[in-house]
Amino acid sequence: MSTTQSYSNYDALQVELMSDGVVLATLDRPERLNAFNGAMRHSIRALLHQVRDDKNARALVITGAGRGFCSGADLTAEDRRTWPTEVYEPQFAWNLDLLHMPKPTIAAVNGVAAGGGLGLAFLCDIRICSTEARLLPLWLKRAIHPDDLVTWTLPRLVGYSRALKWMYLGDDIPLEEAKTSGLVSDVVPGDKLIDVTLELASQLAKGPTAHYSLAKQSVLMGLNRTPWDAVLMESWGQQKIRTFEDSEEGVKAFREQRAPEFKGR
Repeated sequence: MSTTQSYSNYDALQVELMSDGVVLATLDRPERLNAFNGAMRHSIRALLHQVRDDKNARALVITGAGRGFCSGADLTAEDRRTWPTEVYEPQFAWNLDLLHMPKPTIAAVNGVAAGGGLGLAFLCDIRICSTEARLLPLWLKRAIHPDDLVTWTLPRLVGYSRALKWMYLGDDIPLEEAKTSGLVSDVVPGDKLIDVTLELASQLAKGPTAHYSLAKQSVLMGLNRTPWDAVLMESWGQQKIRTFEDSEEGVKAFREQRAPEFKGR
């Protein structure tokens, strides 16, 4: 039997594991609009590893404390000089950890999301914004090269031309355009953001999360491969799920005309 893990020892993050298996992670540097410092970056990576390995954790929601979601890198942070500078070092390793998280991830964008804060949101599977959210792709406006995998995620989310236009100009992305382009799934009043997001996360947590993981792998691989590669990946996935308990439960529940009770394995 798996045991409940503690999610209490993180700098600049408040983390709660809820009874339905949803992990709610709140970036907690509100005085800096939750800008990244070194401690927060390392905390995010450690959290992603813990959620990945925790059998009780079935979905992850990321939001921000106060008025901001995340305003990107804190250029005034005292520990900035100690941040890794190579792409293969931990400063950016968490990007891949989040992109490949084998459980559903949702960004609840409650306020300012600028620079790397946008990158964080783009790496999640789903984005829901409050009406107070501001989406600011500021890199090139400040003569900074885009990072946090934005040059990979954004064109795949909204297309080549729109992505470059937004990055060139660096202006606020209108929330209505963000929604119609598919960048965000929904825009809701600020006082309903967390409730709406947690409701969706809870729904996903009740699903066959091991199957979600394989489907996500297939989708990510399909973004860069040929249709033939996609066929092979889907065939592999069909064979793989035969070993999953939830596959048997899904068929059994259908035959018995009842709601399935998935365990995520």
